[in-house]
Amino acid sequence: MNSPTITSASLVTSPARGGIAVIILTGPETKRIIGEIFRPVSQTGGQGSLALGRIVRDGEVLDEAIVSTLADDCCEINIHGGPHVARKVLSLLSERGVHIVSDCQADSTLTLSAPGLGNSAITEEFLSALRKVSTPLGASALSCQWSGGLSVLANRTKVDAAALRAAADAIPIMRRLLEPAEIVIAGPPNAGKSALANALVGRNVAIVSETPGTTRDWVRTLTDADGVPIWLTDTAGLWEEAEGIDAEAVRRAWERIESADLVICVTVGDDDGYDGLVAHLHTLTNVINVVGKCDITRPEECKGKLAVSAKTFTGITDLRRAICEDLGFGGFDPSSAMAFTERQVEWLGIAAEAIDRGDQAGARLALENLLQADG
Repeated sequence: MNSPTITSASLVTSPARGGIAVIILTGPETKRIIGEIFRPVSQTGGQGSLALGRIVRDGEVLDEAIVSTLADDCCEINIHGGPHVARKVLSLLSERGVHIVSDCQADSTLTLSAPGLGNSAITEEFLSALRKVSTPLGASALSCQWSGGLSVLANRTKVDAAALRAAADAIPIMRRLLEPAEIVIAGPPNAGKSALANALVGRNVAIVSETPGTTRDWVRTLTDADGVPIWLTDTAGLWEEAEGIDAEAVRRAWERIESADLVICVTVGDDDGYDGLVAHLHTLTNVINVVGKCDITRPEECKGKLAVSAKTFTGITDLRRAICEDLGFGGFDPSSAMAFTERQVEWLGIAAEAIDRGDQAGARLALENLLQADG
């Protein structure tokens, strides 16, 4: 691949409001321009390094950013989402002489491969998948597959079938970063479900009241748990004697529970009168049992469960960690080789089967198709 003669930038995530925005900067002036507009506060060294810092214009901080250095002439800028912030950073780059690639030009212009890896097919999939990402962790994991991880694995002179299959088997976890899991908060009335939803999201998305039954319908919000994107749904309190509109609210709550990837069952104390419903929730295989309002709950009532308080934020960090672990992100390493498309899974499987047969040439051809095939 010929080195670019001009320095260009493209917004490769959706221009709509979102969790993050990713700008690819490539060309001979990349290193100089980053040095002028980016002020790192922490970083790792060398190619493939990550640096946390701030994008600045004439002393004004435009946004916090993570810059991934892929080569002297190529880097990735991760900033907060939203068209306003992205436009400000692109404008700053334009002021520095960078050619801004429009959305309609991006697909034909940004056909770069990660330096030395010859991975044009993975590059196209990487750029496409970035448009679905809503958290820095997702962007980091995808970027690692492009500039390391999967691309490096496929470029190895000698590779074993087990490593290829492990990369293929990782696609469910990568899908979780592109297609957020459905997390539902459920439990009896007045257990603190809405307050817990607000605490997990970090802002008021649900009405909180001491009056039981305030939530009459579910409220669904896109958020994240330690970088793992999730759809978080707050539901109406569950009770067996509900009638009329309350009965409809309970029915809709059960619909959300039954379709959830993970349920957070919130109770308070003994929950007298709701024992049957709570017992049923506790039998679900995809449930995290939580005692809410632990700031006013007796300690003995919290045994064996995760104690949280939306008022004092006690246990909120632990709950986020528990959500991540239940979704498969315990010990997650974004730099590990992981497939993120079905095409990649297919070629990894073909290569692994070739190695099993002792056909090294066939395995190499399959891996070349993984890296460079069209589509």
